[in-house]
Amino acid sequence: MVKKFFKSIGLKAANTNPNLFIGNKVCILLFIDDMLITGKRQYLNIIKIRILKEWRCKDLGPIEVFIGF
Repeated sequence: MVKKFFKSIGLKAANTNPNLFIGNKVCILLFIDDMLITGKRQYLNIIKIRILKEWRCKDLGPIEVFIGF
């Protein structure tokens, strides 16, 4: 369901990580029920609006700390 929706908005899974979706000058990293979105602001806002229309979720604002292992 997630992959199909992301594909419909122009994102595709990265070859190196199936939880990383790239496209339209935006990158989305999924982890269980969390999503980290980064990219150019104008494109990021468009993608966020589409996601918020598709699923019930919260926008927690800009990233303050991100630790990836």
